Amino acid sequence: MKLLILYLSLVSMLFSMPIEKHKNDTLEKTSVAVITKIDGKAKILSKSSIKKHKAKLGESLFEGDRLITYMQATVLVELYDSSKIIVAPSSELSFLDKNTLKQGQGEVYYKIKTRKASQGLKVETPFSIMGIKGTEFIVDSQGQGQIALKEGLVGIESLYANFELHKKKVMEEYEKFKSEQNSAFEAYKAESNGQIIIYVKAFDLESGKVLNFSQSSECNESCESKVQEIDISDELNRKFAMYEKMLKE
Repeated sequence: MKLLILYLSLVSMLFSMPIEKHKNDTLEKTSVAVITKIDGKAKILSKSSIKKHKAKLGESLFEGDRLITYMQATVLVELYDSSKIIVAPSSELSFLDKNTLKQGQGEVYYKIKTRKASQGLKVETPFSIMGIKGTEFIVDSQGQGQIALKEGLVGIESLYANFELHKKKVMEEYEKFKSEQNSAFEAYKAESNGQIIIYVKAFDLESGKVLNFSQSSECNESCESKVQEIDISDELNRKFAMYEKMLKE
């Protein structure tokens, strides 16, 4: 009789353990965003899976999830703080945690609500790390990379070595940067075409500006890439208007 009781106890333990483990796994998952609109084919690759599944309207996204859109597909995602993100066709976006995103290939539009410094959003791209507190911008990973900022301020940081940053030569900027850099300002040089070149690990991108990333063939130092800062174009303004319209539909 004692052996029978012991056997039944062991069987009961074996059946209860997987259930309890599954329960704990579910509790550990943290929802960081939700899909609010889908147009076309999109899939999700979860951190705990090797197989993608079809993305669904209203589906929650968890830490470690990767959202993948296919040709002619767009997905609108809302973060936990009601910030909005539109993932364009043939693009990828990973949700590492509630304050960290990692953009792979393609284009993503971000409209991020103002946050405290301790809760700022970080976006990792193939060509830089971006620190965002609240702003509206587009990151295009096609080619060698582009960041277009419509509103707000974004911190841009190199993944490895310095950027070779090409900026329009404005005297006020020159004096400000010179005072900030002090002895490190020997890395600055002026060009006759009205630009300045700065070798810098990190800098701020201001609203109305665009960064184009490319390989530098003239870099005199250890450089990550050449970065050309230009004014935002009419074409990009039209693209912002298109995304803003999508948010309202």
